[in-house]
Amino acid sequence: AVVSTQSTGCRDLPVEQYSCETRLQIMKSLEAYQTCEKKNSQPCCSINRTITTYCSPKKDVWCIGDDQTEITQWSGGHEAFTKEEPCRYVTGYDYRTALVLSVFLGMFGADRFYLGYYAIGLLKFCTFGFFLLGQLVDIILIATQTVGPADGSDYFIGYYGPILNRVHMENHTFFQYGTYYFKSDSSFRDEM
Repeated sequence: AVVSTQSTGCRDLPVEQYSCETRLQIMKSLEAYQTCEKKNSQPCCSINRTITTYCSPKKDVWCIGDDQTEITQWSGGHEAFTKEEPCRYVTGYDYRTALVLSVFLGMFGADRFYLGYYAIGLLKFCTFGFFLLGQLVDIILIATQTVGPADGSDYFIGYYGPILNRVHMENHTFFQYGTYYFKSDSSFRDEM
């Protein structure tokens, strides 16, 4: 039997001592997870881009579950705690549609109207896409997924589509400094 040594709470177990299951309903029309727009009992991807998963400790692990007060030996398969996992919050704005609108009708602001930026769309329409310079900028911004839908959701992109994940840095980012060795030009010339 494995007993958690640092803490007796099941949430604090190492990853190899529990397994989690998502009960997501995949929407057939979007091939994406169901969003939490409607109040229902189904698990869904919320606007803060997390979904609740149900976790159970593996067989013969001792810990305290969320709804318990004493340490229990688990036999596997029983839910002990819930955990929040990241997911993509999709409301139906298609990435390919936005990009095609930006390329072909961007000078009239159709891409910005589609994404919900009506003021910028009207301004692009009145100035012929900021004299085509704004159209070029919007093509780049939409292609790199920097500009998304105005409601804060993610683009709908197929499972194998070009999803870009942004890498960001914060106060808790860990840096690993190492020693890098480069050959100087003189040593390279000596080898030749």
